Amino acid sequence: SRILSGPFCTMLLADLGAQVVKVERPGDGDPARDLGPRVGDDSAYFISVNRGKKSITLDISGEEGQRLFRTLMPYFDVLVENFVPGTMARFGLDYERLKGLNPRLVYASISGFGQDGPEALRPALDVIVQAIGGIMSVTGEYGGPPIRPGASLGDSVAGAFAALAIVSALFQRQTSGQGQYIDMSMLDCQVTMMENAFSRYFATGQVPGPLGSRHPAATPFQAFRAADGYFVVALLTNDLGTWRRFCEAVGRPDLAADSRFTDNHSRTKHVDALSDALSDIFRWRPVAHWLAVLAQAGIPCGPVNDVKAVAGDPQVMHRGMLARIPHSSAGEWRVANSPFKFSDSRTGPAGPSPRLGEHTRQVLSDLLNLSERELDSLKVAGVI
Repeated sequence: SRILSGPFCTMLLADLGAQVVKVERPGDGDPARDLGPRVGDDSAYFISVNRGKKSITLDISGEEGQRLFRTLMPYFDVLVENFVPGTMARFGLDYERLKGLNPRLVYASISGFGQDGPEALRPALDVIVQAIGGIMSVTGEYGGPPIRPGASLGDSVAGAFAALAIVSALFQRQTSGQGQYIDMSMLDCQVTMMENAFSRYFATGQVPGPLGSRHPAATPFQAFRAADGYFVVALLTNDLGTWRRFCEAVGRPDLAADSRFTDNHSRTKHVDALSDALSDIFRWRPVAHWLAVLAQAGIPCGPVNDVKAVAGDPQVMHRGMLARIPHSSAGEWRVANSPFKFSDSRTGPAGPSPRLGEHTRQVLSDLLNLSERELDSLKVAGVI
């Protein structure tokens, strides 16, 4: 697999302890290797999502590369690919053919729109499926243009769902003794993530639109500007006592007696008026002040951190969410860790990202017992 959706899936599996062998095209490999910024000769992007993997180069567009690929199949439990539907079949490497070589194989295909349907062959990148799947239509400021979220949710969410499906298929295999095929569509994943928007649409007939950081059914539930930055307040309750504590904490106990704001439904109905009133309060004091007084009152709140602030956040650091991995030229490199925490199992990056084809000879000689002479011939022929 290439770029993000497939590599993100296998990154999670590698962090969970799987031995992952990344198959790349000889010469240039995964296009993600060329994406900036650079860390020495490597792509920071590639390093992050390919840590702890092995890399072999194999030209699966040719007959000899396809033969070697098929010969490897009995030695693997899982295959992950994210080509355009039909590509692996054109190479003779689709599930129907490979399961004959390994009936226990779990084969996962990640694509933009799935393996069937009228749009199956449509080219897809992250922003395309975020647009078609509706997430961009509910992201951004009220009345403003559609906005792509700052993270590649189309790719990464599909990768995470694929990893979950793979682990589930492996668990089922313990009972059935058989592998199976997983068809993971990036568009399907976006629809799944829009569950609240669809629930509101089917209940009211109203088409949800962008609300900035607001919640459509809870108020106050949004970001506010303070004197030196932004913070969020999240009041998802109809409890009058909580609302009174909030009003007292911000120095406006009179708001608790205002008939427009006495319950959550009323506050949401008059969200603009309440938001304006609160904005006039919050803009005069720094973020730290408001976080302190709101926390003392038991009101859920938090700062809007940029990436630098997240990297230095005490809770993030305590949880080990920025891992260090070795790197050939940088000595070590920091990457976002996976979120898994088990009582009896170690998880996280198992090693550095691989150099292109770093493990080709090792894997092919160990699994297929190929000699150095045979490997040299394959290299000269451009197969590896």
